[in-house]
Amino acid sequence: MSPGKVIFIGTVIVAVGSLALASKTWLTRGRTVEMPMWRKLLFNLGFFAVAAEVVLLALSWTHIATDYALFARWARTVCLVFAISVVCILAGKGPARWWLLASSSLLFAICFLIMLTP
Repeated sequence: MSPGKVIFIGTVIVAVGSLALASKTWLTRGRTVEMPMWRKLLFNLGFFAVAAEVVLLALSWTHIATDYALFARWARTVCLVFAISVVCILAGKGPARWWLLASSSLLFAICFLIMLTP
């Protein structure tokens, strides 16, 4: 296996693992953080946005890569979901915020590199 594939697979594992760690942290310690209701709602939306990024990453391995119109729509969706997730995550508090932000950034970086491939 080439070093590039190992780095790619490792980065995907770290990104999905940090999402799992963020959800574990939020479920165990994060619910005790005092926040207004609007911030809690935005932070929960940030969780769903990062999960959507995982789904979009998985969709990049389907037939989307061969259809230019679908690939362009996929790329615009990735950028939009990333922007939404960052704003929503930064509205929250607690240690889960940093794990989610790391996961979202890594997933966007992976998807961005997929966008650059011919």
